[in-house]
Amino acid sequence: MKRIIKDDKGQIIVILAVIISILLASLSLLYAQNILAGNESAYSQLSSSSHEIENLRDMIDELKKIAEDNANNPEAFMRYADALNEQVKALYASHGSYADIEVYNVSLNSNGDIKSFNVRIVFSNPEIDYEEVQFVPV
Repeated sequence: MKRIIKDDKGQIIVILAVIISILLASLSLLYAQNILAGNESAYSQLSSSSHEIENLRDMIDELKKIAEDNANNPEAFMRYADALNEQVKALYASHGSYADIEVYNVSLNSNGDIKSFNVRIVFSNPEIDYEEVQFVPV
């Protein structure tokens, strides 16, 4: 009977089992945090507003082309710019965002042709507020 009490191999096995289980639990927690970080990173990339802002910037090039085509008719250019702005507002509002493309300060040369104009881009959603002003020479 004394021999069983002095034998501590069972205690070592139990202690090693506890250490291994703690090690496995910490590794699984680390793995779960890694997966969560990857999911959050992917979601932030997919829901990024940079694509919407790039689309609004591309519309400045479209406005410049229209200004070149209607250089001698600034009223038609302004009607087009106002109609584009209304469409942009409606489109972005349907996605839960606010966007505005305001054309102002249209400069005419001595012939009455459009020489330049300014464009103000405003974009806002729950994550970001963005505003930019560009001078566009024609």
